[in-house]
Amino acid sequence: MKNMLMLVMVTSFLASCGNNAAKMEEEIAKAKQHTLDSVKTVDSLKAIAAKQQKTMDSLKTAAAEAKKVRPAYADASSGETAQPQPKKKGWSNTAKGAVIGAGVGAVGGALIDKKHGEGAIVGGLLGAGAGAGTGAILDAKKKKKAQQAPIKQ
Repeated sequence: MKNMLMLVMVTSFLASCGNNAAKMEEEIAKAKQHTLDSVKTVDSLKAIAAKQQKTMDSLKTAAAEAKKVRPAYADASSGETAQPQPKKKGWSNTAKGAVIGAGVGAVGGALIDKKHGEGAIVGGLLGAGAGAGTGAILDAKKKKKAQQAPIKQ
């Protein structure tokens, strides 16, 4: 009886070990595949990084060559350089202030006064005056700052 009990225990032990071994082998195979996939991913990322580095190098080279090229407005035949076109100026701060002030003043005057038309006219005129005055102050400060700045050559 003891021998029989011992035989059943050893058999069940070996059977249980066999199932675990199969599961472990399966897990090991999955881990190996995961590792291979990770290595492939790293390799592809390295290839992408190398391509990006080549692109950056070519852009830096192109930028360096572009700096060496003469300006487009230079006259190649006479050797003289033409004057570059002056930059177009936008609205002055005075004009912007007058327009914005007139709009805000007209809306405010129409809302405040019972006679909406008259209130809009009066508010627009007062707002335009205030806005133009504020813009003129900003223009004067900008002009003074430009005169004080050193001239770049």
